[in-house]
Amino acid sequence: MVRRSLIAAALFAVAAPLTAQSQAGPVEWEWTSDRPDANAPQGVYASRALEASEIEIGYRFYQSNWQGVYFGTDSLGLATTLQLYNDAPLQRADIRHQVRVGWGLSENLTLMARGEFAIIERETVANNGILRNTSSGLGDVELDALYNVYTGGAYRLHVMGGAILPTGRNRTYADTTRARTGVTVTLPYDMRPGGGTFGGVLGMTGSAQNEVASVGAQFRLRGNFGTNGAGYRLGNQYEANGWAAYNVTSNISVSGGIRWEDWSHIEGSDPTLNPGGDPHNMGALMAGQRASMPLGVNFRLPSGSKLGGHLLTIESVYALHHDYESPQMGMDWGLNFGWTMAF
Repeated sequence: MVRRSLIAAALFAVAAPLTAQSQAGPVEWEWTSDRPDANAPQGVYASRALEASEIEIGYRFYQSNWQGVYFGTDSLGLATTLQLYNDAPLQRADIRHQVRVGWGLSENLTLMARGEFAIIERETVANNGILRNTSSGLGDVELDALYNVYTGGAYRLHVMGGAILPTGRNRTYADTTRARTGVTVTLPYDMRPGGGTFGGVLGMTGSAQNEVASVGAQFRLRGNFGTNGAGYRLGNQYEANGWAAYNVTSNISVSGGIRWEDWSHIEGSDPTLNPGGDPHNMGALMAGQRASMPLGVNFRLPSGSKLGGHLLTIESVYALHHDYESPQMGMDWGLNFGWTMAF
């Protein structure tokens, strides 16, 4: 309750300046990308179309931390989880190194792509002890096209469509060499960096600015097609972001927002998994929703300096609400860093 109250107060403090106007009276503001708040918080991908001939490259570091098991909106105790499953997850850390590139093909059309390398670490209670497993590898690649449908005055709106290329591994294994068991152990669905199937992406993003701040919203849908070599397909995923940002100076902005995620259950199943072995082995029931609140800071280096055009971003993410259709790990918090250069 304390966390939610503090974050709500921070969001109100960020959003309040959006109603501010110049002391000289209202003005007709023209949306501009030459401000730190023109870029959405780091966790929002493809938040703006680029200018004609503009090229953008960037790196993102994401770490999300998971703690305990939730069912519905409540957390399950360790003893209860072990009554339902052979193993009980304790905590997990997802680390992703992501590279992004973008090209403003014209005034209205932008091409973007992103790919990542993922490291997933998890502690699990199993066989009366704690097991620590790590999986790593390339994630799936996403290719997108953004098209401006409105660019008037202080407002911008674009739609996006894209494709998912299955470059990430859809099945990973535990390291059993230290235990000298000689048995190959398949890791649960949450320990896999890729989906193994092609997919499609649709989305829409809008933003508005005044003299001191901006607001924005984005809606994205990812659908997956076919079945991978392990016998399953990830469920469709929906994401909605809303944010508000305030320019503390001409080079620094602070932001706050709400992020909502919804995912469907997995179609099919990996036959090497025991459904009763771990909560994340039961893919047919792994649907749910989650709400979180990101708080961020953008640093845009002055255009006249040697590093002009560089953008540094920091974002912390706090989970507010879980609603799972089956027991699954609950997100606790995350911390993300990013660098972008446009020229």
